[in-house]
Formats: sequence, structure tokens, C-alpha cells
Amino acid sequence: MRHVRTVGLAVAVVLCIVGSLILAITAASPSSDSAAGRPPAAPPSSDSAAGRPPVAREIPVQDLKEVNYYPAAGGWTYMWSHFDPAAIGRDFARIRALGANTVRIIIQPMVFGFPTVRPVMADRLSEVIGLAAKHSLRVHLTLFDWWSRYTDIHGSKEWVSSLLSRYRNDPQIAVVELQNEVSPQNRAAVAWVTRMLPYLSTVMPGTLRTVSSGSVTAGVFALFTHELKRSPPDFWDYHYYGPPGDAYSLLSRIKALAAPRPLFLGETGYSTDGTPGDQTVHRQAQAAYYRAIFTAAAALRLPAPAPWILDDFAPGAIPPESGIANDPAQYGYGLFQLNGTPKPAAAVVSRAFSGQ
Repeated sequence: MRHVRTVGLAVAVVLCIVGSLILAITAASPSSDSAAGRPPAAPPSSDSAAGRPPVAREIPVQDLKEVNYYPAAGGWTYMWSHFDPAAIGRDFARIRALGANTVRIIIQPMVFGFPTVRPVMADRLSEVIGLAAKHSLRVHLTLFDWWSRYTDIHGSKEWVSSLLSRYRNDPQIAVVELQNEVSPQNRAAVAWVTRMLPYLSTVMPGTLRTVSSGSVTAGVFALFTHELKRSPPDFWDYHYYGPPGDAYSLLSRIKALAAPRPLFLGETGYSTDGTPGDQTVHRQAQAAYYRAIFTAAAALRLPAPAPWILDDFAPGAIPPESGIANDPAQYGYGLFQLNGTPKPAAAVVSRAFSGQ
């Protein structure tokens, strides 16, 4: 998540649309998915990092069950500058308890050091990956967050090598995402992606590569797939925060544009904060929103969408540099309240991850 998200539709409208959407989707007959979300598998590796339990070399895209993550007390750069491995470990246990098999971790060069990663930050990332392994979670790494030096190809490659070389053939890394929410209309960004995605393959051969886009229109997404047709990602990562009633129609078009590559909803969510009213009603609306999005994804034979985010954020947990720190809605997207109480949406996600 980079840009400001709206809280969503009015609660009554959301609940009405969800019911009709589920009925419409149930009656639909989605086309078969010949790719089945499974890029060519890499050979098994015996080079797992020392001290980590052995895991399968690859999670097929279709089998991803992922949760986006920052600690409740430390969003974005604060996760790394206010590092709290004990809290992260407890959070990873809850993510695993939801039925997830992957956790998304986001990295900002401004806090890690660029173009050479600072040793202390390299060690913190290694510790986080080890904590994920302890809780039987693979890692989806998102690189180059809060970064726009797209003409610096040399520095970009140096940073990727500095950060990731130690994880070559490490089965704990399920996905490497080049950057969060690249704008398909930013020519410099797209040109950079076409250079950097192939380079990722040389540093992390066999690891799934992707690059995400925000909730863009089908027309804008078509521009993205066209521009990257000669160096496409292994799968397309699309973020959706739109009305639940539009999800099936839009995602069916996005899936068609992504073909033959798999499509994954790498972020989706609904904030229970930022608007007046009964919190109980807002939390029920959040659960209804997740039911609608998961139902649409299942009908289209997409992988389970990845919720944004595990916990609500504490006051002061979003850095001012984010541009969203003063937006109350940004603090309420969690599946859990700050006191650790699960919202109804947590049960919706858990059931969806278990195939219900």
C-alpha cells in the first residue's frame, strides 16, 4: 500500500451489494485456467540457509495464502528502525494460525542503505526471514519501496545484489517483488522495470518474480502488460480496494489481460476507521467486503487474495514521510484490533485460506 485508500462504500450499500454479488458469481461459469497459476517449477535445492527447516522450493502462485505485514507499532520504515523481533515473532505465529503460508515483507532502500545495504539492516532482514521459517511461513519480499531513482540502473543492480545474494537458492523466499504499485503510465518506471526484472533472475534464479500495480483500470493495466511483454514477471500482482460489486467484472478483465501469466491479488482491504458510526457495524462491513472479494477471486479461479493488513496501526506508527500518517482510515485496515482482538474479517480470511 502506497497511496491513500478510501474506507469504502457506505455500510448499508456494501452489505446489499455483497449479497447480490455472491448470487451473481455463484451463477457464473468461469472459464478454465489452463495455466493453473503454476509457472515452470524450479529444481529442488539443497542449499537452504543454515539452521532453517527444509521447505519446498516453490509455492505455486495458485497456492499462495499470504498476509501483508508491518508491526502494529511500526509501519513502513519504522519496522526496521524500531526493530522488535519479539513482536514480529508473535505476529508471525498469528499469521500462521490464520492458515497463511506466506508473509509479505516490504523494504525501503532509504532505511536499508543504498546502493550498499548496511550490515545491521541485512542482519535484521535475515532475522525476520528466520522468524518466518520458525512459524512455517515463506516470505514475499517487496523491494524498492519509497524509491524513484529510475535512471540509476547501476545502483539498482548493486543494491539488489547487496540485499539478495545471500538468499540465492534459499527456499524460504517464495516471491521477490521488484517494487510496490509501479505506475504503468510512468515511462521511466516502466523502462526501469524492463531492465530490472531480468536482472532479478540472475540474482535469484528459480524464485518467482513479480511487480505490482495499484487499483488501476483495465485500460491502464493493458498498457502495463503491453510495455512488459518482452520481459514479463512470472505472475502479475494487482491491488484491489474498489467497490465489492465491481470486483468480479474488473478482475475478470484484469485476468484476461494478464494471461497467460497467473494473476494474484496482492493487496485488498477495508478500513473500519475514519468514518463516524458504530464500530461493530464497520467491522461487520469489513467482513462482508472480504467475503465479496474472496468469493469473486474463487469464482475466477484466482489465488486467495492477500489481506492488507494483519493489525490496526497504533497512533504514531505510520511515518510522516508516507503522506498518509494524518489519514485516520489508514490506521483501521487490520484484521485484528490493537488489543489483539480479532475482527470478524479475521474469521472470514481464515475460512477462505482453509478452502471454505
